[in-house]
Amino acid sequence: MPRWILALLCAGAFVMLAPFAPWVILGIWLGLYAEKVHVAMMRVLGGRRGLSATVTVVLLVIFVLPIAAMIGSLVIDAIALVQRLMASEQGASILERLARGDAATSGEKTQQAMMSTDGMIELLRQQGGRAWAVFTQVAGAAAHVVIGLLIMISGIYGVLTEGRGWYSWAEQHAPIPSDAFHRFAAAFVETGKGLAYGIVGAGLIQSIVATAAFLILGVPSALALGMLTLIFSVIPAIGTAIVWVPVSIGLALTGREGAAIALAVVGVGVIGTVDNLARPILTRRGALQLPSYVTLIAMFGGVQLFGGWGLLLGPLVVRMAKEAILIRSEAVANPVVPS
Repeated sequence: MPRWILALLCAGAFVMLAPFAPWVILGIWLGLYAEKVHVAMMRVLGGRRGLSATVTVVLLVIFVLPIAAMIGSLVIDAIALVQRLMASEQGASILERLARGDAATSGEKTQQAMMSTDGMIELLRQQGGRAWAVFTQVAGAAAHVVIGLLIMISGIYGVLTEGRGWYSWAEQHAPIPSDAFHRFAAAFVETGKGLAYGIVGAGLIQSIVATAAFLILGVPSALALGMLTLIFSVIPAIGTAIVWVPVSIGLALTGREGAAIALAVVGVGVIGTVDNLARPILTRRGALQLPSYVTLIAMFGGVQLFGGWGLLLGPLVVRMAKEAILIRSEAVANPVVPS
């Protein structure tokens, strides 16, 4: 077969698969992590691989989808909170509004209006020609997410039932030596595990502690602020302080000095300690072979290029590039001499 035909077909396949590549990657990672549950299910169900994979996927979906929906809702609330604060013109006003939570936003008013039929009709009348454009955009995004979820779920099932066959086929036909293929595969798995433990795991612990502190101290929008804590926790050392320090100052400006001091103590003594203790432990468990600084840049660069999926794709691309450099340098340093 001519090389140009092979190149053309491979390029076409890449174009077809690229729009849903993040969902495929996530499905493979989740499938690999669910392998232990799948093996346990096979013992219970008498070695029936297909049935065991189905039960494993159903259990995973039951736990993962509600959590994903909750996180998505909190992210929207966090974005709305930031937009509300940015509407304030003075720094002190921003901090006071952060601690008080008064003054309904335009987004909140819109939500209230949409709760009634008359409000929805009025919104549609005011928006006029924009209504159809907004509807098509929302419908398109929803359809993309639904298709992506189906691809992810199918990928998890495929990894559990046919994953070893896929791996063997890829190993046999990959245009690189077998040992290099194994190293790339190990780096791929390592990246997913490292992100889950070292980044999300450590940030989630800090977010839970911060959210509990916000709720106990009666800080408005505590859940949204907790989600912001999780988002900013990717920044080493000072990330979570970007959230709790302004909240502490806002509490002090509104006359709640005791709550401000308590939050500052929790921030320094608990949240900071969690970061210093939990992150190294979880990072070692995840064993992501990238410096924290490089991982941070890769995540932000990925977001710039790929949107939200860049948080996964950025570190993955950089980690695979690092492995390629190592493989190349080792090949140059230790050339294979033909016998």
